[in-house]
Amino acid sequence: MEAEKEGESEVLAPAEAFLKSKKGLPKLTSQIADKLSAMFKKSLTKSLGVDPHNIEGLFAEIQEDLHKSMRDWWDIHDLLLYYSIRLLDSGGQPQFHEVASIVVPAVTGIISVFKLSEPLAVHGEVVLYKDGVQANDPYKSYLTNEQVIRHNLLAIQSEVSQKGTEEMPNLAFVGTFLDQQDACPEETPDQKDERLHSIITEILPERTQQCVISNSGSLQQVIFKLNTRTPSDEDYQTAGRLKAALMSRSQVKPRNLPLKWCGFEVALRKMMEKLGRQVLSLQECEFIGYKLGFDPPSLKACLNYLRELHILSFYDVLPNVVFASCQVILDKITELVTYSLELKKRDRVSTGVDRKFHQQGILSLDILQSEACSKHYSSKYFVPEDLPKVLKSLFIVTDVGPGEYLMPCVLEVNDILPSPPVPKGNVRSSFVLHFSKKSPMLGIYCCTISYLLTAAGWKLLTRDGEVVQVARNSITFELPQNLPGKLTFLDPLSSYLEVAVDLQSVAAQHSAALYKEIRDTFVEAMKSAMQTLHYEVRTPELSFLCPEQSSRCSAFPHLATLNTTHSLLTCSRSPHCVAHPLTPDQKMWLPTPAEGPEKKTKPRRQKKATAAPPISTAESATPSLSCSSSAVPPTSQPPSLSPQLLPPLPLPPLLPTLLIYSHW
Repeated sequence: MEAEKEGESEVLAPAEAFLKSKKGLPKLTSQIADKLSAMFKKSLTKSLGVDPHNIEGLFAEIQEDLHKSMRDWWDIHDLLLYYSIRLLDSGGQPQFHEVASIVVPAVTGIISVFKLSEPLAVHGEVVLYKDGVQANDPYKSYLTNEQVIRHNLLAIQSEVSQKGTEEMPNLAFVGTFLDQQDACPEETPDQKDERLHSIITEILPERTQQCVISNSGSLQQVIFKLNTRTPSDEDYQTAGRLKAALMSRSQVKPRNLPLKWCGFEVALRKMMEKLGRQVLSLQECEFIGYKLGFDPPSLKACLNYLRELHILSFYDVLPNVVFASCQVILDKITELVTYSLELKKRDRVSTGVDRKFHQQGILSLDILQSEACSKHYSSKYFVPEDLPKVLKSLFIVTDVGPGEYLMPCVLEVNDILPSPPVPKGNVRSSFVLHFSKKSPMLGIYCCTISYLLTAAGWKLLTRDGEVVQVARNSITFELPQNLPGKLTFLDPLSSYLEVAVDLQSVAAQHSAALYKEIRDTFVEAMKSAMQTLHYEVRTPELSFLCPEQSSRCSAFPHLATLNTTHSLLTCSRSPHCVAHPLTPDQKMWLPTPAEGPEKKTKPRRQKKATAAPPISTAESATPSLSCSSSAVPPTSQPPSLSPQLLPPLPLPPLLPTLLIYSHW
């Protein structure tokens, strides 16, 4: 028992020392006062010497002054509403784009940045800098500027379909290198505006188009054109207009919150600054909550609300750890992406674990424990072994061996070679799953791979202990049921994903049951991926590639359209192509009459999350966050700290988040 008390004291000592110091709670209350209004400085100053346990009385005094002085809601609104915006920059890494919506769902806005000196359809060059030094050899992004823009629009439409238009994300377009626009004569800035207008009206319904921040007041001219390297006065004015628009549009609807929730958020930030780390234990959060008069249910509600705003983040797999923000996990992902690019830059990769990570995207604990990936670790709360737990729970990595994890988003795009001829007696068959260009695709391929390896229990195809094929656009699995053959999952970076099966002759008799299992597993995997990515969950449609692929339509693979009776395939690109009957193998991919037609998932609008649940009785949405009052011995708790709470005051979400999609 004594040992337990000593351990508890050791954990809480930094928090207790901070809150009792001169720079602790008294200064904190003064900062809260500055944020609210100079009007309350006098009353707060008089109270600075109060015992920290009496903080409830301090907040009550603020509220009493507020109600005496302000009768009108708009006066309260003007007094209390202050805004800050967090900017997250993708750095142009397509690897970041794959996981952004997993770690940072429901952003307030997206800023899409591209160069005016190159066409929208170009694959931009990605250069990554680490501490001001170039960390990689420049490489072409496998996504074009236009593909990233389409993804952003589809992601916004997906969120609107789930939550409505009341607080939908905003989207702004920034064109840089204005002084080099003449380097792109094939697509002038005005032509880029025309192209963007066409894409916006194609993807977004009219009611959703208001999310686009225009430079001119209309969708005809949406690009904010800037010369960021040597800005002129006009560039500063343009940037000022964009900033003003972002600030005004990011002011979401105010919500009623207890005033001390604001104090709790500021206290956490001050604590992290004092301790020099971005990771706190749940005990430390409970201790701060205790000092501010929270009871366990209200602390759980406050923590969950701050997570909703991306001010904090926590995960079921680490129930006793609270991160300062989602930026902690994003920083860890950035470290791994940077390390993989640094390996590519080296002439030779020395160790086996480095070679596996560089060539196959297989991460090991040796890499996680290295100096290159040491940011944000804390010996007591967040160690290298904890990171895979979080990333696995988010379907960003998956187990492939003892202490080894596949990270699909760091894989490179490889050239897909033509398949070799099918040996006599063997069977090769394929199908595609597509979304009719109504759903964002970015991230689905990577998440689906993680799901197949984790939830479905599939295995990568290996030969002599080495993975046969693993790339960002092509990966090969063993067949389910240990049948002889292989399954290849392909991503042509279009609106569909392809599944191809090579089945040896001895297993051909099992093909009907096997095809059904593969089809159903992929449909469920992709729907789970959409849920993980916070996209609107849609059932992908099953179809096939056009068998023609001739000069009459296209020499490149593309979708065919199934007729209503599921008996003929016609080209989706050209009316001049000949219709082709389905082969027996293709028919086996389709649901049988007994199974019924594929059910399309009806979009379901989510209920709008209420910012402040009835806190005194509310249960947390996160079962793992079990806040208790064990951080402070019950005997030391003053009688004045009862579960009674202050009536709520009108405060907005504290930190709207803008995600910057740099395409280069």
